[in-house]
Amino acid sequence: MRYGLLPVTRRVWSLRGTRPVCPVNPRYEWAYLYGAAEVGGEARVEFLYTSTVDLEFSGLFLQQVGAREPGATHVVLWDGAGFHPQDGAAGLPENVRLLPLPSYSPELNPIEGLWDQLTDHLCNKVFASLRALEEAITEFLQPFWENPERIRDLIGQGWLLARAQAFFRQLSTSMAV
Repeated sequence: MRYGLLPVTRRVWSLRGTRPVCPVNPRYEWAYLYGAAEVGGEARVEFLYTSTVDLEFSGLFLQQVGAREPGATHVVLWDGAGFHPQDGAAGLPENVRLLPLPSYSPELNPIEGLWDQLTDHLCNKVFASLRALEEAITEFLQPFWENPERIRDLIGQGWLLARAQAFFRQLSTSMAV
């Protein structure tokens, strides 16, 4: 997710006949936040703040994900961004597999729902610096890594959870044989 000092303005409710005023102080300074949410299991999350996005930072984030639980295989859903490595690329951790999402389908990625909630939280506010904005982002994200139920609510009971559970059942069956 890209975040920055160019404010996001949204409509707000107000009394009839009153025009709400939203403070803005547009500055073109931004940074990026990588994020991953665990489907099933303990519903943990991983985040990484970076100054830019490229293959190097994507690989660094994937190493962070893989190091979280070295004995597990981590399957990461990626969109088709040019700065995302392909599955099997050199430098990827052995325990991380990449699964590409179809083009133009952000609704299939559960972390996009978190980015939408974060954007709603940050809209119509002005921040003095990127550091102040990052503090607000971290404060918003803290309940997600402290309370797994927040992540389970984000993922819901839809197709993704059903597919993950079917995959884990199939995996445990094949390992038992």
